[in-house]
Amino acid sequence: MLAWLVVALTITACGGFGRLTSTSEDPTASPAVEVGDALSVEAAVAALETDRDRLANGLVDLVAYVNAAPGSAGVVAAQAGCPVAPEGLAVLTDRPFPREFSVAGVMLPNEVPAAVPALRLVVPYSLGIIDIPSRARLRGHFFDPDYAGCPGADRLFVLDELVEPVTGVRVMPVAELPETTDWPEWSDAGLGLGIRYPDGWTVEEARNQGAIVEVRFQPRSADATLRLAVTPGQTDASVDGPLPDVLRGARHAPALLGPARARLVDVVGPARPEGNVREVRLVANYRGNTVVFAAHFTDGAALNPALLTVFSAMAASVRFAEPVDLADPLDPTLTARDELGPGPFIGEATAAERAVIVSGLHDAVVTNTTLVPEREARLAVPGSCREFPGQPEGVWLVTIEGTHPSGQAARLLVYLDAGSGERLCQTDAPASSND
Repeated sequence: MLAWLVVALTITACGGFGRLTSTSEDPTASPAVEVGDALSVEAAVAALETDRDRLANGLVDLVAYVNAAPGSAGVVAAQAGCPVAPEGLAVLTDRPFPREFSVAGVMLPNEVPAAVPALRLVVPYSLGIIDIPSRARLRGHFFDPDYAGCPGADRLFVLDELVEPVTGVRVMPVAELPETTDWPEWSDAGLGLGIRYPDGWTVEEARNQGAIVEVRFQPRSADATLRLAVTPGQTDASVDGPLPDVLRGARHAPALLGPARARLVDVVGPARPEGNVREVRLVANYRGNTVVFAAHFTDGAALNPALLTVFSAMAASVRFAEPVDLADPLDPTLTARDELGPGPFIGEATAAERAVIVSGLHDAVVTNTTLVPEREARLAVPGSCREFPGQPEGVWLVTIEGTHPSGQAARLLVYLDAGSGERLCQTDAPASSND
């Protein structure tokens, strides 16, 4: 099946987590080389740069790993003059390449750097729906006039035929978060804060540097630093104003720092041949201060998933002396409307009809409709629907029972903007008092 391949992780303990290593290949697997008269991706890329005529006429066979686009990148719209969105295409490489990775439960994209020979795979609609193995011999062509207007058009390989699967590297499961109960703990009683770290790591603490405290955690034999900082003052982010520096990044996502709702900030820095300089921060407010736990690393071909696994485990180990409620500085409930706006709003019957249409359920029956303020809607069900976009003056919450196209029974809660009638979100409905 077409699927991105996760680089295998091995976290080797040397006095705990003294060494961090990553393993991507099984040495018994077949190497990524040319097979018969088929080209490797590296050979094809070289020919595109020095011998284009070799690839300009007729079909070309490639043997490549097929690395699917990351689901974390979201939906990418095709550009004018291009029937596909190149950023949303699978990437062909000679070695398996992780197109995304997990940090604190959030999936983030991993872009293929310039140093890695790569092509993007176009599967025309004329081929229909086909299953492409993770490594395969592919027959196709370059310089298709239909895609000439696309960015990087000379790196698009248009598939004509899936020839055969090819044996490749066996991919190991993603490492689960390690148990941290026996790890040593750094703590500060005055701040009411603690975090566990791998045994054998170096801990350096600094104070009065613009922060109440800054702690750096360093493994003994890896070029990596994890940082915990507590700065005075709570971080506040208004709806319309510029974001504070600590919250500025390429993307944001809700996450957890211990039991606290936090905001993950993904900062993409300068590009290097092996990948981008990158920082991931978890930002939370606690006792009127801002708590930041951050990891600095390089992505792309230099990505070390084992380091990020340790970062995620440390983030999960954070403890607070007092219960933490609204700690996420970008939590939309902080700025949500508590009361219904003036409207006008669509009527209950219209809301029910539209909810049935957008739900996608068969034999759908509306069992409940409620018009609520924005904040009440965001708090109705835990999960992603807390994060629906905008600040509507009111929200229709419509409960629908029916069946999915697969035949499975479903009970959904549909969120509609009460002003426009547009769907804001949809999720499984909470159990009713009669269940």
